Amino acid sequence: MTPRERVIAAMNGEEVFPIASDVFENGVHPELRAKLLRHFGLAEDDNEGLLKALDACLRWARPLYIGPPLEEGTSHTPVFPALKMVKDIWGTWGEGAATYYDGLPRPLRSAETVADVEAHPWPNPDWFDYDRIGWILDPPEAYLPVAEWATRKGDYARLAGGWSPVFSKVMDMFGMETGLTHIADHPALIEATIAHIADFLEEYYRRFARAGHGHFEILAWGDDFASQQSLLLRPALWRKWFLPVWKRLFAIAHENDMKVALHSCGSVRAIVGDLVDVGLDILENVQVTAVGMDPAELKREFGQHLTFYGGMDTQRILPQGSPEDVRREVRRLIDILGENGRYIFCTMHYLMDDVPMENALAMHDEVKAYRR
Repeated sequence: MTPRERVIAAMNGEEVFPIASDVFENGVHPELRAKLLRHFGLAEDDNEGLLKALDACLRWARPLYIGPPLEEGTSHTPVFPALKMVKDIWGTWGEGAATYYDGLPRPLRSAETVADVEAHPWPNPDWFDYDRIGWILDPPEAYLPVAEWATRKGDYARLAGGWSPVFSKVMDMFGMETGLTHIADHPALIEATIAHIADFLEEYYRRFARAGHGHFEILAWGDDFASQQSLLLRPALWRKWFLPVWKRLFAIAHENDMKVALHSCGSVRAIVGDLVDVGLDILENVQVTAVGMDPAELKREFGQHLTFYGGMDTQRILPQGSPEDVRREVRRLIDILGENGRYIFCTMHYLMDDVPMENALAMHDEVKAYRR
């Protein structure tokens, strides 16, 4: 079976071994990436060779940005996979990394009225060429026409999208503390902000999905709205403010014959059922170390309806365990989450520089060898 066939079989509830696996967002942090490239005898720019060596069954894509030049900054260090600190299309610094650090400038932190929100320079979906696609580590000149990219990646499950938050983008705009308190004391500001974010994402993904119809198996989003202990706001509030947006967005994938994937790490157990109800097909990346995210319980409760992606501990076992600890955890996850299919093995988040190369290799070797 090709990697693509293994992924499709998994999503259809079939047990296939070796189990389908992936490298999250097709990227490895720089120091570990350099070690792995040397280990496999690959050139320093051979990201595709590394993905093949690590048996990544998915290939990720996003449209080419063609909008106004983005302002670059030097006051903060970029967070992987960003290569430089850039003010993104929303006017926030550092894309997803901006959510978690309140010391960065916030374009709506001082907003007092809905008019202030409306006056913000919101992004335009016209700023992207949806017919040319590539991935984070690709320079603009390496982006390809959709059909050509899809043909080159035809042996792999093709995933379009990535980090595209609603809740986290609200926090990017206001700052975490201000954003959370505004939900309670200035809800009109939050409602107006969500409306702008949702309208942009709906049009962006609709154009992307139409351009990629017949070329992508999965349409993916990403949003972080939980800590390791619980959701960052009460489930009832999350359902009120954010669930209707996800219902709108997920429908785009199904209208274009694609599966829906959503990245949301942390303790999201309280609303997994809600996401399934509005169309979620793949929960990515399952963080089994968070409260309520026991893999056996998740599999028992949602395994008939949901494909799980992730699970491998990047907090303790991969960076601190022995190769045998890593292999043992690989087998445990495959036995639990891989039962009756609907599981794509991957890490809980990026393979980071604190992971010894021996552990990264042990993980991928065990995935390929176990129950083969």
